[in-house]
Amino acid sequence: MTVNDVYKWLDAFAPFETQESYDNAGLLVGDPAAQVRKILFALDVTKAVVQEAARFGAELIVAHHPLMFHPVQTLLFDHSEGAVLKALAVSGISLIAAHTNLDQCPGGIADSLAEALELTDIQSSADSPYLRTGTLLAPMQAKAFLPLVSGKLQAPARLYGDPDAYLHSITVIPGAGGEDAAYVKADAVVIGEIKHHELLAALDKGLVVVDAGHYPTEFPGIAALYQRFQKNAAQSGWAVEATLFSQPPAICTA
Repeated sequence: MTVNDVYKWLDAFAPFETQESYDNAGLLVGDPAAQVRKILFALDVTKAVVQEAARFGAELIVAHHPLMFHPVQTLLFDHSEGAVLKALAVSGISLIAAHTNLDQCPGGIADSLAEALELTDIQSSADSPYLRTGTLLAPMQAKAFLPLVSGKLQAPARLYGDPDAYLHSITVIPGAGGEDAAYVKADAVVIGEIKHHELLAALDKGLVVVDAGHYPTEFPGIAALYQRFQKNAAQSGWAVEATLFSQPPAICTA
């Protein structure tokens, strides 16, 4: 299997042509013809991720968040991104990022968050490709839903709105999608990031808002991508070993 084979595997269900114009998804570092025997899947590309990929012997990292998201005019190795790019080049590790194309595709980041919260009857939105709305197995008060979200995503979430409100329909917006909260018609929204004015507007609509964090709301999607690869590799007989980097940024709750 080559780097380009993995790219085409991703492109088949999360077409790179569907990425937003501002995005930088695709093959970002490496040689399309390079052989791949080991892959590391990760949400972000950090020095720790590259070090783990090198320790694992991976020739390729498949990540959600791209490097060089903004135009690069200098490459300084004493800067965070420059150090990561240097580490990739020195280690001979290629990098593919599946970002907004994976956010919106069926079975991608948004669907995976809804499934992680065990929502049923999950529907996409006509207003935004990044929203999914589903229903809880049974209605519950917001103050009971909060620990459910924290437990499912294994990270502390914050609740805004009426804690005694009964919730049935839930919209999920993974990552930094606060501007899409304006399209929510459910009882509550679980979101990765929301700006203050967006939060105020959502509360003014009577929504309950659960701010669960960028990483926790998107990690289920990269975990699902890893699992999809494992399943497809077993079915197709690909001689490729994969691993999942699952160390979130440290959170202090004290």
